[in-house]
Amino acid sequence: MKSGAHELAIGGKSMGGRIASQVAASGVGDLAGLVFLGYPLHPPGRPDRLRAKHLPDIKAPMLFVQGSRDTFGTPDELRPIIAPLEPPADLYVVEDGDHSFKVRKRAGVGQQDIYRAIQDHIAAWLREVVAVRRAR
Repeated sequence: MKSGAHELAIGGKSMGGRIASQVAASGVGDLAGLVFLGYPLHPPGRPDRLRAKHLPDIKAPMLFVQGSRDTFGTPDELRPIIAPLEPPADLYVVEDGDHSFKVRKRAGVGQQDIYRAIQDHIAAWLREVVAVRRAR
């Protein structure tokens, strides 16, 4: 593959990620990957109103960064949705994190450390996804 080709990744936080997923599902082009920060799987308190029907239409790798206490969809709610996706989707769980990845003080971890860990994980994931695509 020509260097620089197919290396565009899109995504967003909450609704921004949902919109990015809809754009990707519509066949916008050949994307390197998608990153979702707090994907809004359903409205809070409404797990019966899933917002995931279009996800199987996405043909690019996906990374979901989700807080374990996210009221828009917990990692346990996301796992069965993303398990059958192809290519496989990855899930990075922010332990004790809410929809904005804020952790309670009793977690004993600084908020900036949480954000840094998320950024580091996304950067490593993107490097890996692009490397795999270049190797094809």
